[in-house]
Amino acid sequence: MTEDLLESLEKLDGEAFDVVVAADVLEHLPDPGRALDLLRPLVKPGGLLLVSLPNVANVTVRLALLFGRFSYTPRGLLDASHLRFFTRRTGHALLVEHGFRVETVRPTAMPVELAVPGLGRPPLAPLVRAAAVLLARIRPTLFGYQFVYEAVPA
Repeated sequence: MTEDLLESLEKLDGEAFDVVVAADVLEHLPDPGRALDLLRPLVKPGGLLLVSLPNVANVTVRLALLFGRFSYTPRGLLDASHLRFFTRRTGHALLVEHGFRVETVRPTAMPVELAVPGLGRPPLAPLVRAAAVLLARIRPTLFGYQFVYEAVPA
């Protein structure tokens, strides 16, 4: 599958787009840098690359490590198909190393309601969601679930 993606990107040579989105993609690739190298010329001058990467430094992963656990799961931060793991800093560095300038980085809130479904139902749902959003804003490297990078070719 990785080769299919990279081959498809190579075939787009000469194409350029206002916005290129790599959402939940790079962590599944053995060489995400190569994909970024192929994506860079696809972004028009003045265009934007949007990348989302899971935050392996999230509090849930940190707590699991504290108790000696690093278990892959069917989805989420430790999705079994993730080949690479990123923090806010290493995601930023990856983009810069492959010819992008990061304009903004925003954390997403943890989907607490997926881990504890009871918290996703009224009357708690709005309070839990608001708390997750607030925590991600206050301490993004600890409570951010993913980081969304807006980047432009350097």
